[in-house]
Amino acid sequence: MARPRETYWFALKVFYNRVEKIKADFKAARYETYVPMTVIEKFQKGELEYIEKPVVASLLFVRCSESFLVRYKRENSDEFLYYSSPGNNKPARIRDREMEIFRQATMLAGSGAEYLGSETSRWCIGDRFKVTQGLYSGLEGYVKRIKHARKFIVCIEGLAAV
Repeated sequence: MARPRETYWFALKVFYNRVEKIKADFKAARYETYVPMTVIEKFQKGELEYIEKPVVASLLFVRCSESFLVRYKRENSDEFLYYSSPGNNKPARIRDREMEIFRQATMLAGSGAEYLGSETSRWCIGDRFKVTQGLYSGLEGYVKRIKHARKFIVCIEGLAAV
């Protein structure tokens, strides 16, 4: 049975390493969650290990109804904050297309995903590009020179740039 279109993407800042608990709660309520991950190489005990870790510490995206999120926040106020729209205390919705591009970019980047900060206005200036061929085909973002190399940057406005 499909849910009516009352669900939207929201971003949460999770405290005290409670991401897994909150993910489990949303999954139990049949809502989708996403944590952008990257793979790092670590040389330990004479072996090369690949370890998956979050691109942005304590950041969790959830797709749920606004009423469920507000109710869950009331019951678990010390575990997380939701990002709100400027000027009000309502959770800020993330557009589906913006979230889809962000998810695709972080999944494809793998070990190349790098968090550039929450000052998206610093990175999201100039012409917006749409990749037409190759691994990142269909993604939209900005091309910027960072540390003498051109990088493809994908942003969720006001929240994160990778």
